[in-house]
Amino acid sequence: MNQSLLRAEAIIIGNDGNSVFVQCDNEESFYRFPGGTVEFGETAAEAIRRELIEEFDLQSEIGSLACLNESIVEYDGKKRHDCTILHWVSIDDSLIQDSLIHNERQGIKLIWRTFEQLKQKPLYPEGILDFLIVRQEPVSHLVIRKNYDE
Repeated sequence: MNQSLLRAEAIIIGNDGNSVFVQCDNEESFYRFPGGTVEFGETAAEAIRRELIEEFDLQSEIGSLACLNESIVEYDGKKRHDCTILHWVSIDDSLIQDSLIHNERQGIKLIWRTFEQLKQKPLYPEGILDFLIVRQEPVSHLVIRKNYDE
């Protein structure tokens, strides 16, 4: 079955301008931005605000649209077309020591990582790291097409 998924995620840049607050597992085998599935009737900004509160008890200020990322992939005989709407988001990072543990999944956390550190492991959605480093304006539309079965 082919699946489509609409996600909304937060790009949170540290006050130093060189670090990003990313979600990962305890082994840091991957990085992704905090957020989640957009529920029917809510905007991407509303979904980001809700997800940050539900998952990390984190209050945030949702800023402008940063990027629209479409990922069209095939793997293990499955096809997916995911669309991720990313917003610039600000938080009071003085309240956060090193990381925040996910409220619902103990093996997931939010942690500050530099751009150099993000280059060492997979960062999702794919293609976003180059966007972050250049900080393209206006809004970017990134399209990734991959077949992992080939």
